[in-house]
Amino acid sequence: MTTLGRRVNIRFAAPDFEPEGEWKTSLRQRIEDSLKPAAEKLKRELTEKLKALSPPEVSKAQADYDNAMGELRRTANEQYHLFLERERQERRWAAGEKVDEKWAEILMKEQQALSEKYKKGSMGKYNQPTATRGEGRSQPPSSAKAPDQPSLPEFIAKDRT
Repeated sequence: MTTLGRRVNIRFAAPDFEPEGEWKTSLRQRIEDSLKPAAEKLKRELTEKLKALSPPEVSKAQADYDNAMGELRRTANEQYHLFLERERQERRWAAGEKVDEKWAEILMKEQQALSEKYKKGSMGKYNQPTATRGEGRSQPPSSAKAPDQPSLPEFIAKDRT
């Protein structure tokens, strides 16, 4: 009796470390929010300059403004790509996958710093004399807040006015 067998190829999909669209949108918004004051300041300065300038000077002021806004856009774009790559690397690390050497060093240093901060904070509590009725007690530790991760400004995608 002959047995017919079927060969089954099992392929495991490689883990996807790419952040979701919602995460990317949120990142862009944070960058936009952080750089918006700088863009608004540039616009105010241009408006003030234009009031006192003659027509030939206006084009130079506009060119200076355009250059400054271009630099702001480049900064926003660099921040976006930096934070995006960081998120990818953190996801790889959390999954136990190989992380780029440069990022591995950065992430390990950050972990060590957090560990040291935690050790100093928790050890300090036990070395202090006890107090009565709340006197001398240390304040509860504030949660470690990650640095604000700015997002790409809205003006990056918009035509200049």
